[in-house]
Parts: sequence; structure tokens; C-alpha cells
Amino acid sequence: MTARERIRWGSATAAYQIEGATDGDGRVASIWDEFTARPGTIARGDTAAVACRAYDDPEPMLAAIAWLGVETYRLSIAWCRVITGPEGDVNPAGVAYYRRVLGELRVRGVKPVVTLYHWDLPQWLQDRGGWADPGVIDAFVHFTEIAAREFGDLVSDWITINEPFCAAFHGHLSGLHAPGIRHEPTALRAALMQLVAHGAAVRALRAADPEARIGLAINLSDLEAASSSPEDVAATRRADLVENRLFLEPILTGRLPDDTAAHFGEPALAAALDGIDIASAAVPIDFIGINYYEHNVIRAAEHGNDPIVRGIEKLPVPEPRSANGVAVRPDGFVRVLSRVSALAPDLPIWVTENGIGLWDYLSPDGRCNDVERVAFIDRYLDALEDAVERGVRVEAYYFWSLMDNFEWSHGFQLRYGLFYTDYPSGHLTPKASAERYRERISRAAASPVRERQAG
Repeated sequence: MTARERIRWGSATAAYQIEGATDGDGRVASIWDEFTARPGTIARGDTAAVACRAYDDPEPMLAAIAWLGVETYRLSIAWCRVITGPEGDVNPAGVAYYRRVLGELRVRGVKPVVTLYHWDLPQWLQDRGGWADPGVIDAFVHFTEIAAREFGDLVSDWITINEPFCAAFHGHLSGLHAPGIRHEPTALRAALMQLVAHGAAVRALRAADPEARIGLAINLSDLEAASSSPEDVAATRRADLVENRLFLEPILTGRLPDDTAAHFGEPALAAALDGIDIASAAVPIDFIGINYYEHNVIRAAEHGNDPIVRGIEKLPVPEPRSANGVAVRPDGFVRVLSRVSALAPDLPIWVTENGIGLWDYLSPDGRCNDVERVAFIDRYLDALEDAVERGVRVEAYYFWSLMDNFEWSHGFQLRYGLFYTDYPSGHLTPKASAERYRERISRAAASPVRERQAG
């Protein structure tokens, strides 16, 4: 028996990176507002106070989505724009804004996918301990229930949490992200707490809408040992634990990897698990979202260069690479997708992020000829086709990002968008990559729907 299957094409953004209006219409402060206010945390001292002006005027964003011809659009809802504080009160202005955007997407025939947590934890929760405090789970469930109630008639596809690795380890160990903590036991606690919160949010969404499609988005790395030496192989396995298996295994099996205690230490693991049940992370989901950016070659080193995994060195990657040194490796993309497919063959995969950061600029004729991103799109979409031909069940692909935006610690220097953002005005200009992605979407829509063997 065969089943007809076609990839849904989309693009994505996150609320904090595009909306601006960080102190408007009842929005309360997030951990990123506090973090960006600290000197030296963000390139050039940039903040997201204005960003892409999408809160004040979402029309340019909506027009760009329509121009691109995507079928689906991934956005996040800012927790701190919807819930006003510890009492759990709802902000009508925030609800009205998201209902407007979601409604306009539906009118344009674009299916929204809503991410509930894309790193913008309310500061009042951080003041209580943030992701280290078990009370955050009840607060997240309350936010989830409110989101389902207020937007459930417009949304049927949900992502609970985006990249818990980054929120945990860059937020609580490397210090590169908010809240800017540097403490490994707290980072481990934040990682596991997010996984438990994911499970609780799935149950809340199921109760609100049994027909909803629900998953989460995890960023997975393709890792390669620098040599076959036992030391390099062991170093690569440690990196794989922290960057991949620590998230994959609890989600899929409800258990932590066997080497978790050996890496983090028994006392730290016991403290991280205090008051939570990691088995509750393994709730049934309808898809698993994969954000793919990283390929790294790992060498053992007593004094390593990685701020997160002890005793490893990540070697410089050859060209082609992004402006900030990230490897362009479509073969690694295929390996990551194939790995997840082998672990969970019946679980659909959504590529919830994939993109490249560049130092883009407008030429004198007003165009952005981002030839590196054009090549990236062709190579990665060809690789995606290859993975599907190998039997990987990919249902959706979201290019990151729709438009240039506030790129976290890189501020406004690094650009990932298909559309060039003029930050002073909010004007969006399609880049050469937007034209290529639109062409690839159109070509895919005109192609015969592939057949795959149903298992």
C-alpha cells in the first residue's frame, strides 16, 4: 500500500525578534529586555525595543508572506504580551494583536503554526527562579491554556518549546543568551524543566483540542570525531549527549541517556531532577520539529574551546560557511534527519528552522543579491529531497527567517532573512534568495506528488 505525501513549505519568525513595542499595550518585561539592557551583552548595544516594527504594523510582514507563496507560517506568541504577571491576568491588547495576525494569515490561505515558548520568559518568572523553579511549569500550563482558549479557533498546529538546548545552556552556562547565567547545574535543571513543561503543555493542549497537532522544536547538531582515537570518539559522544541525546531520549522514551550522570555528576543530576518526573516529557506528539544549523568536528582537549561541553575542542570549519562561521553541510542535514527517522520511524518530521546568517546589504540599485543564501537554499532543498527519497518522513519545511530581525546576541548585524529589513522604516525588500525560494516552492507545487511506501 502507498500513501501520497507532499512537503508543506513555510517560513518562520519569533515574536521577540520582530515585534518591537517592548513596553507597549500592557506587555510586561521579558528576560531578554533585562539582558539586552546590560552593557556588553549584545553586539553594538542593540536592543529589540523597535526591531522590525511588526507589532505596530504587521502589514509588511503579511504582504511578504503572501508574496513568497508559502502554505504555512511559523510564529511565536510572546508570553509576556499575553499574561501580565504572577496573578495570571490576560492582556486584551496582546490577545487582539495575535488574533489579528492569525486571522489575516487564514484569510490569505496561510496555515499558522504557533510556538508558545521562543525564549522570552517573563522577567517576573525569572525573579522567582525561572526554569530552575518548578513553579514555572504551572505558569507555562496556564499560559498554554489561555493561548488555546483565545486562539484555538484560528490555530490547530502548536509547538510547545523552541530549542530547549539554547534556552538552557546558552542562557544558563555560556551566558550568551538571557538570563545570562553561567552555572552548569542550573543549565541542566533548566533543560530538564523545559522538557517536563513541554509534556505538561501537550496535555493542556490535548484537553483543549483533541484534534490539534502538537510537537516541539529541538536543534540537533551533526557531530564528527576529528579522528578515530578513543579520546576523540569519547569527546564527540559527550558533545552528542549535551547537544542531542539529552533532549531526544527523554522526549521519545521518557528516560535520560545512560551517561548523563557520568558527565554532569550524580549530585547535579539529582538536584536537576528534584521535584520533577522526567518520564512525563514523553507524551505522544504528532510531529517532531528539527532545527538544523550545526555541523562540528570534535577533538578531545584538556582545555577546550567550547563554553558548554567540557574537554572538547570544536575545530574551524572549511568554506562554505555562514558569516558567523557555521558550516554549510547539507550532508549533515541528511544525517540528522535520518537519525531521527531511525529513532522514531512513525513520527513525522517538520524542519522547523533551517537557514544561514550573512552580512547582507542593499546595492545601489536597491537589491540584495545574497548569492550565498541562494546556493544554500538549492543545496539544502536538494538534500531534503534526498532524505525523503531515502524514506525520511518529512511533512513540512520552514526557512529561517522570513525577514532580517534582532538576531539575539548578534543584534542587527547578522541577517538571516529572505527579505531585507530596513530597520528605521520597517520596509521589507525581497532578496534574491526570496525569489529563489518562491521559485522552488512553485516548482514543488507543480511536480507530481511523490509516492512513498507506507509502513
